[in-house]
Amino acid sequence: MTTTAAETMPLRALLARIWRDYLSRHKGSLVLSILLAAVTGLLTAALLKLLEPAVNGLFLGGTAPISLFGLVEFPASKAILWIPAAILAVAVARTLAAIGQAALVNRLGHTIVGDIQVRLFGAMIRADLARLRSQHSGGFVSSVLFDANLVREAFTSGVVTYTQNLLTLIAVLIYMGFIDWQLTMVVLLGVPMVALVLRRFGRKTRKAARGAMTETENLSTALMENLDGVRLIKIENREAAEEARVGEVVARRQRHVIKGANARAFAGPSSDLVAYIVVAAVMAYAGWRAQSGEMTVGGFAAFIGMLLAAGQALRQVTNLATVMAEGFTAARRLFGALDIEPEIREAPDAAPLAAGPVEVVLDRVSFAYAPAADGGAPTLDQVSLRVAPGETVALVGPSGGGKSTILSLLPRFYDVTGGAVTLNGRDLRDLRLHDLREHIALVTQEPFLFDDTIANNIAYGRPGATQDQIE
Repeated sequence: MTTTAAETMPLRALLARIWRDYLSRHKGSLVLSILLAAVTGLLTAALLKLLEPAVNGLFLGGTAPISLFGLVEFPASKAILWIPAAILAVAVARTLAAIGQAALVNRLGHTIVGDIQVRLFGAMIRADLARLRSQHSGGFVSSVLFDANLVREAFTSGVVTYTQNLLTLIAVLIYMGFIDWQLTMVVLLGVPMVALVLRRFGRKTRKAARGAMTETENLSTALMENLDGVRLIKIENREAAEEARVGEVVARRQRHVIKGANARAFAGPSSDLVAYIVVAAVMAYAGWRAQSGEMTVGGFAAFIGMLLAAGQALRQVTNLATVMAEGFTAARRLFGALDIEPEIREAPDAAPLAAGPVEVVLDRVSFAYAPAADGGAPTLDQVSLRVAPGETVALVGPSGGGKSTILSLLPRFYDVTGGAVTLNGRDLRDLRLHDLREHIALVTQEPFLFDDTIANNIAYGRPGATQDQIE
């Protein structure tokens, strides 16, 4: 795939473009899903905070009034009613928020995938024939089916779930600070170790993602080549050889995919190890403080519950960081494909082509499919030809003599590299592309049919044709 500036785009510019091109069109749904994710995260922490009054009020038989989040206060004798009711209310609210978030994210994510796939197809179908000849269509298939889904996973599910778990982590740390700020400071000692884990596995994931995308493109190309050339493969008895060739591509792709999967899988347990180290430190310090009566059993239970929840949220954040790394890599490739402008395009002041008889003139036309610097030999060299209105001309000659090339220049599938092709004295490059191609009929050597009805294939160039016109 041709390299463009998008493939080396800085992260901030990449995020700005993703927002501008895709997310901003659905910002209402995105903002609402992030808000619901935030509510889910905060209510998760709130459920854990209820452990403290539950243990102190229900199991230890405390007599002091019990407060719920500083909003409601009730006597210890009513704890058996208030605390289960509070847990149920918070759990129901959390469930509704999580369901709403999931529904919004699914719709948003798949809508964005559709947007990307349509734009990629548009870029492919409008690309120059020279580019399509140099790059197998398998590369486009890979981007449409593989890269687009990586972007969806990162920038919809990833962003929202990342937000949810990050806010859960922040809320839990805040509640932990209210319970015991000194213990919370012990917990925060694990932050540098987590940052190291994220950095290490994020780098491995990006490298594996780039390799997997390249080999997915190669696999798509190999499959399509074999389907296109199946008759040649069979007549030459090359089935086993082609199976082995595709097997090599699959093996290379699998190596990258496995490395990426391992990076994602190893990131979670590595962050778990950090969490358990912190839990051990907290246990030791909390036990020492409990012996001196500085911490209640309920407070300790709530703190440990929140610490475990923080570890789970941290694991999710770590895993999602690797997913985001894959998404960034895929987004750069996609934008690289979308940013390649066709060289065959209409001039800003292009003129219409008037109806009526047409004189075609080739005036000292030269053309090469590849630049001379790349070893390209000229297919046409100083060719001149005049076809008068109403005249029928046949081009006859050996294969490779330039007959098809001349016909490809008329509808501007390619532009001349020297001389000019004119219609009624006007250079083709000065005419509207739509008008030019509307005046040309093309019958190829090998007929092509779309996967549609015979009637629709006959009327392909004239949408809205009646049944009588088709017949």
